[in-house]
Amino acid sequence: MAQLQQQILGFLPAAIRQLLEGGPRRALLEKVDATILVRDGCVVHLQSRKLTSLEDSENGQASDADLIAIASKALLGSEKKDHSILLLLPASEFVATTLELPGVSKENLISALKLQADSLLPAYEGGVSLAVNPASVANADGHIALWMASSRIAEFFDAFARQGLFLAAVKPRALAARESDNDTLLIDSDEESKTAVLLKAGIVKRWLHVNNIDFEQQDFTEQWQQLIGSIQAEKIRQLDKLEDFFELTDKKSHQHYSLFPLGALQARKRIEKGKQLLLAAAIIGFAVLLSATPFILQAFELRSFTARLDIQREMSAQPRQDQAIVVNFENEWGAINDFPDQGVREAMFSLQGVLSPERLSSLEISDGLIKIQGTSTEPQALLESLEQNPSFTEVVFSRATNNSRYYIDLRLGAVNFEAYMVRYFPND
Repeated sequence: MAQLQQQILGFLPAAIRQLLEGGPRRALLEKVDATILVRDGCVVHLQSRKLTSLEDSENGQASDADLIAIASKALLGSEKKDHSILLLLPASEFVATTLELPGVSKENLISALKLQADSLLPAYEGGVSLAVNPASVANADGHIALWMASSRIAEFFDAFARQGLFLAAVKPRALAARESDNDTLLIDSDEESKTAVLLKAGIVKRWLHVNNIDFEQQDFTEQWQQLIGSIQAEKIRQLDKLEDFFELTDKKSHQHYSLFPLGALQARKRIEKGKQLLLAAAIIGFAVLLSATPFILQAFELRSFTARLDIQREMSAQPRQDQAIVVNFENEWGAINDFPDQGVREAMFSLQGVLSPERLSSLEISDGLIKIQGTSTEPQALLESLEQNPSFTEVVFSRATNNSRYYIDLRLGAVNFEAYMVRYFPND
């Protein structure tokens, strides 16, 4: 059910989605007062810089999520019971994909990416949560999206809840570094893997992740060095030890790449529901107060429009009469006025230019069709000359030639009797 709700939210229009979930997400991040970082078997509270080891826990049968929650509880103590926690996890918890979606707007980017989830992660059948910066639509290299199993996020949320802690969001550890407008390469190294992230203005432009065991092969080592060397960045920050995170971490950075447990969103929505009910009551009261106003305005506007309509009708009475006269005249005399001008004189001059000095014994012209008879020493050449003349079309022998005598039919190229007949005599 939870996965279905997340999918439905993802496919809603941007404005409605922001109304339903944008507020709770922003509120959850604003409420964060404790940042917990997990690295090399240690759990660190970044605000107090206290740390503890997961190996020190006596819960040997507990899951890693429970161990992290128990350690976080120990670090935060019992002075404040309503901590809101941002959990920074290793990059191995996430999957990064690159996809080009030209023409997709910021508002539709998340929905478009979720539609591609099955093809991007074909081996995983469970629900996934997505994090991407909508501003990446301006990135010519495509969109880099981070995915995490929804069940894994829920596991962390439930584990923290069992310790009386509220997990507001999770985020990749490397993306806790402060944002910069310049191209910045972050290299997060721990005992298990290395992750290189190229960032600019809060947008992930490249994401490279490799397990340290792969560096035992020289080919992988060289390939990694080549990839890192090919990345052009104005700043390079190495995150090799905990002290590096103490100096660089900012909980407000890269908020678009935060992933939210469904339980946290639901809890926040329950808190906001009371405020929304109060706001709805105020809106309803205001609407009732103003409910009579539209009817008064509409009645006034109706009278005003009716008066203006009467004036316009009076002013347009004479033009309408004149228009009716013109239309009636065109209907009665259009067949005569629009009768095609066959241009007989021009046609005779054109024929004379082609036939001279041959003899023409007969000529008929009707509806743009000319029938000529005469004698010529070369009737075929005469036919070809008429075909090449732009004044005539459909030049053919109407009857077989008898020695030098010819019978030719042709039409005037500029006369269209068919259109005239269709317009004025469609039934003929």
